[in-house]
Amino acid sequence: MWGNFFYAQTVKGKVTSGGANLPGVSVIVQGTKNGTVTDFDGSFVLNNVEPKALLLFSYVGYKNLSIPADTKSVMQVTMISDLEKLNEVVVIGYGTSKRKDINGAVSSIKASEIQDKPFVSIDQALVGKAAGVNVTQNSGTPGGGISVQIRGITSINGNEPLYVIDGTPVFADKNNDTFSFSALGGGNGQTKNSALSGLNISDIETIDILKDASATAIYGANGANGVVLITTKKGKKGKSKFTYETYLGTQEIRNTVDVLNLPEYAAYQAKIYKLNGEPVPYQYQKPNLLGNGTNWQDELFRTATMYNHQLSFSGEKEGTRYYTSLNYFDQEGIVLNSDFNRLSMRLNVDSNVKSWLKIGNNLSVSKSSQQVVRNDDRGGLVMNALRQSPELPVRTPDGSYAGPTSGLGSSANEATNPIALSEYNNSTTERFKINGNLFADFTLIKGLVFRTELGYDLNFAKSSTFAPKYTLGNVNELLNKSFKQQDQSYYWNIKNYLTYNKTIGEKHNFTFLLGQEAQESRYEYLSGYRSGEFLNKNFTNLNIGDIDTAVNGNGSGRWSMTSYISRLNYSFSDRYSFSASIRADASSNFGPNNKWGYFPSFSGGWTVSNEKFFEPLSNSINYLKFRAGYGTVGNQNIPANRYQTILSLLSSPFGGVSPTIDNLGNPNIKWESLKSFNTGFELAMLNNRVKLDFDYYVKNSSDFLTKQINDESNQSALNYYLNTGEIVTKGIELTLNTRNIATENFNWDTTIIFSKYNNELTRFQGEGKSLLGKVQFDLYNVTRTTEGQPVGQFYGYVTDGLFKNAAELAAGPVQEAGTGIGDIRFKDLNGDGKIDSKDQTAIGDAIPDFTYAVTNNFRYKNFNLGIVLTGSQGNQIYNFTRHYIDGIYPGFGDRFGNVSTQAIHAFEPGVNENTDVPRITLNDPNGNGRISNRFVEDGSYLRIQNVSLSYDLPSKIFDNSFISKVRLYVNVQNLYTFTKYSGFDPALGNLDQNITLSGIDLGRYPVPRTISAGVNLEF
Repeated sequence: MWGNFFYAQTVKGKVTSGGANLPGVSVIVQGTKNGTVTDFDGSFVLNNVEPKALLLFSYVGYKNLSIPADTKSVMQVTMISDLEKLNEVVVIGYGTSKRKDINGAVSSIKASEIQDKPFVSIDQALVGKAAGVNVTQNSGTPGGGISVQIRGITSINGNEPLYVIDGTPVFADKNNDTFSFSALGGGNGQTKNSALSGLNISDIETIDILKDASATAIYGANGANGVVLITTKKGKKGKSKFTYETYLGTQEIRNTVDVLNLPEYAAYQAKIYKLNGEPVPYQYQKPNLLGNGTNWQDELFRTATMYNHQLSFSGEKEGTRYYTSLNYFDQEGIVLNSDFNRLSMRLNVDSNVKSWLKIGNNLSVSKSSQQVVRNDDRGGLVMNALRQSPELPVRTPDGSYAGPTSGLGSSANEATNPIALSEYNNSTTERFKINGNLFADFTLIKGLVFRTELGYDLNFAKSSTFAPKYTLGNVNELLNKSFKQQDQSYYWNIKNYLTYNKTIGEKHNFTFLLGQEAQESRYEYLSGYRSGEFLNKNFTNLNIGDIDTAVNGNGSGRWSMTSYISRLNYSFSDRYSFSASIRADASSNFGPNNKWGYFPSFSGGWTVSNEKFFEPLSNSINYLKFRAGYGTVGNQNIPANRYQTILSLLSSPFGGVSPTIDNLGNPNIKWESLKSFNTGFELAMLNNRVKLDFDYYVKNSSDFLTKQINDESNQSALNYYLNTGEIVTKGIELTLNTRNIATENFNWDTTIIFSKYNNELTRFQGEGKSLLGKVQFDLYNVTRTTEGQPVGQFYGYVTDGLFKNAAELAAGPVQEAGTGIGDIRFKDLNGDGKIDSKDQTAIGDAIPDFTYAVTNNFRYKNFNLGIVLTGSQGNQIYNFTRHYIDGIYPGFGDRFGNVSTQAIHAFEPGVNENTDVPRITLNDPNGNGRISNRFVEDGSYLRIQNVSLSYDLPSKIFDNSFISKVRLYVNVQNLYTFTKYSGFDPALGNLDQNITLSGIDLGRYPVPRTISAGVNLEF
């Protein structure tokens, strides 16, 4: 010890980079805790340094240095900026590129950003991860639908992006439907599911999102809504690795909707009886003596479990790289009798079989089972739980399910026992999916590679539903019903392309692509329905049912496309870059007049910070690049062969079959067109501690494929397709990354994402024609898409308070024959003195003013804490649920139905006049329940989206063990939402991915809060 003391000396020095002093650099003696940081001018002094000791220099945004200590002079240390991220390889479609050479709008997500999260599908993992990407769950049903919009609204026909998994496309708007409950009577509810629910999220390595047309044009007709490129894990050089990952989670509803308990309900019912001039029944005469009654939300929602197990093995040996995994995932739904489970396997192998030949395959096989219950509908379970009387018990004394009886609820509008319905009305769908590709790369000469690839996506689904006959009080189902359906779809594509890469004089770099692609998709379904006395839950085969009740369905279709692609990327001296591409597509969806579509793009970038004249600014600005791009893509998203007149053959009541026109042909229909301009810049400053990406874009979508509208009130009428309309979307995106604190033991990083866009339908079919968005058996027109307005605007009447007295009633416009004091006064917008359909107008829309996300990551030694906040500002929600529970007239036609707590504040002359809740009536003579801004609510919210805490056990613990790494973690998803919205959840998507039905709450299956804990083991 004394020898070390006498030899230890003081070391002084200065740390710079590019001539600039670097403050805050960590300087530590290797193998010790003896260290310091540089001061404001980059200088440091370090005492007690032994001769020949190594000094470690580390600073965020710079490469670490290890230098022997110099005790005889002042050390001059120069650190080199770490531009590793700029040299990251990004998948761009039909190839890769270094990030610094990309001029289009591309966002990337690494596996580390989504690990340890209990996501069912990868589309859920995109929430808050990329600017301009808006992700909402259409339903909280396990495996349920997700709406993903990249840079707003592109088309009225569908806005889901194209997903490409290891080069093979997966179409989000196809092959993902579940059972339609209308087959058993009633409304459909949500029938769309996540197209990616069969993909194991633990297999994913990177996600690259192509957002503007200059980036997506290489995908032509399929790239209009953006492209999400998913790359799965591959084997890597080094020691083979075996991993086991598992987590267990619980889910619960975050909040409930306030409806009346039994004492409040009894008092409310007493008012109704008095209003109707009837004697009040004894059970309602003394509400204060009653208990709380049945809380139907507590009965319907449960604490549900979910768990996940994953085994994977990867490595490389003698030029062959391999990754294989086996995964099992199981999730209960928070609504009774809903669940989802998946068993999946992946095998990725590639091998250098010759110096000039590389072959490989990516194969994924999954089998999933999903049980769904009816929701997002008037007769759904959630709506029934809100509407059912707290007076009704779940079960009768004999243990059978209770139902509404006379004076205790009624069968009107399907309000009955939701617990019984969860058992009686559910559907199970089993899916089997095979996705992957086979490929071979031939190196013909240095820099020239020919690739041939076969991709495939095969889907098989079997749905089965049995609905027994039952009696629940006044509600009867007289028939046992069985419904079965089988679906199958086959997609394949063949790609052949040459890629030539050449560098000339170390400054000029060229990459040229030339190729051909062919693809085809086929689908078919077969369905059957029967009812009968001998059907039961154990024997649901259709041949047991009554043949006289048989209803069969069968359909099929196909589309195909052939394409030619070409792309040139050029960069000069890391300063200037240019990219141009063109794709030609010929689709079977269009006739010979317009079969071909051509989709060019070009983009350019200028890295100003690499210019010599920029050197004086390099001390404060480390990186600056400007970029711009323009491109054209198309859309063919219509049923096949709509350019032809199509006949359907239907059974004739007179025997045989009779032809019926199913579609009127139009040989002149052509591709929808999207032209997009994007410009932006990338900035890194303050020694790379602050990084900013900014984009401004304009999208012009035109020639929508839509049916000719002759009768606006009957838009499903037989008619022909045509190209018409134009949507202009303008927006900005911003991503800010900051490294707030960076020391040896503690790091704090922040990422802020901001997105804003506006859209306008500038042209449609002329003559004031509009596209209507209807719900509930098309009885209620909630939205109207018309020229000069955003897509999917809520459309209805504007309220103007209540008629508080006879004078106001006399002075107001003529509304209805039965309008009285306490009714809603509607605005006479056209000034004709009466309220009619001409007084309807735009009353809101679901498009937010802006969306944002804030992610903070903290690391202290081996602990990691991540907090993700997401938010939306200015979006509005049409809360259709309130039509049934607001008490405008009791239970929406069911006088014994339950209502929200707002209903107890209804207008009463001389009792409660200072209110905005209209009077209670038995038949709503004023039409208080018509579509109006009364039901439009502010949907703005701030959500604690995710909180995760993990701990990596010290590696030295496993020095003599077969275990190499252990990671423990806990995670909370959807922790809390700050919002004024009165429903379950303000983050609504689209009803069945219909863009004209966005932000409508029809009794949505709530998205749960999930708490999970897990462990990752690496061997």
